Amino acid sequence: MRLLVVDLLNNLANSIEANAVAIIDRDKVVAWGRLRRAIKTKVDSQKLSIDVFADSDISLYAQYVHEGRKAGKMPPVSPIEEWARKKRLLSNDSYNGARNLYSVHLAKTKLPVRLNSKAKLSLKQQNLADRYHSLAWAIARKMKNHELKPRRFLIEAILKSLKDFSY
Repeated sequence: MRLLVVDLLNNLANSIEANAVAIIDRDKVVAWGRLRRAIKTKVDSQKLSIDVFADSDISLYAQYVHEGRKAGKMPPVSPIEEWARKKRLLSNDSYNGARNLYSVHLAKTKLPVRLNSKAKLSLKQQNLADRYHSLAWAIARKMKNHELKPRRFLIEAILKSLKDFSY
């Protein structure tokens, strides 16, 4: 009997994980794809329970997405800067605002997504890195002033899985 219950819990855990990823994709909560890869479930066969969690390296971001964030506190700038470099937000001239950070002079300059503090950068690379930092700082400042609404993807996934799983 216990093996049957553990098997059912494993099936439910797999369903919760799949539903959470589907909800993240549906709601377009994908910047890197790291959140959807970080959702995990663990079945404890002794306690007959399921733990649903995000990996520790992305857990703070997952908490912000799931629980939301009140305005007033500045988010960390470095992950935003890394995201902007990965998405190459300054690689084209689609934004023509008065304070445009894009430069034709720097358009073909290559810059790694993760900057090593000991790496030697050329003058163009350093200039581009400074522009990405300015962009990330502006985004973080805007995030500080605006509330991030909660997207309860884990609770929704658990409820959907339980509803689909009920006998």
